[in-house]
Amino acid sequence: MKINYFWDKNYEVNQIGIRLNPLNRHLSLKINLILENSKKLSVVDPLSDRKLYIKYDEIYLIEAMDNFSKIYTFNRKVFYARGRLKDFESKKIDGISRINNSTMLNLTDVVNFRQGLYARLEVETKDGEIHIVSRHYAQKIKEVLQCLKN
Repeated sequence: MKINYFWDKNYEVNQIGIRLNPLNRHLSLKINLILENSKKLSVVDPLSDRKLYIKYDEIYLIEAMDNFSKIYTFNRKVFYARGRLKDFESKKIDGISRINNSTMLNLTDVVNFRQGLYARLEVETKDGEIHIVSRHYAQKIKEVLQCLKN
């Protein structure tokens, strides 16, 4: 299979065009499936014990719980996912960064940050919650937040 890239200024920044030969129509379904599933996380709903998929951009906070992680969404639902924070960190989910040893936070929801005690950083989210960023992660988070502001 040969892949060609065409750069077109008429496309929006968040838009990608794919051109296929009509004989390869079956590939469009596979491409859609891969792209859609790559943006979702397999979770378990603790109330119904059902397996679901949530989009990465719905994730607000991830808390460590041994070999599982507790996932909070923006609409305040709670789910469980198999894996440690290190596993989620390696996925490099856009906007979600580790802020201390037990928490990852979606930094797109941060409205304000300030220096805290002992070289820590305090970040405030849109709903008024304040999260403490450990000194180990403070410099990286500060750089990311300054880039997001600009």
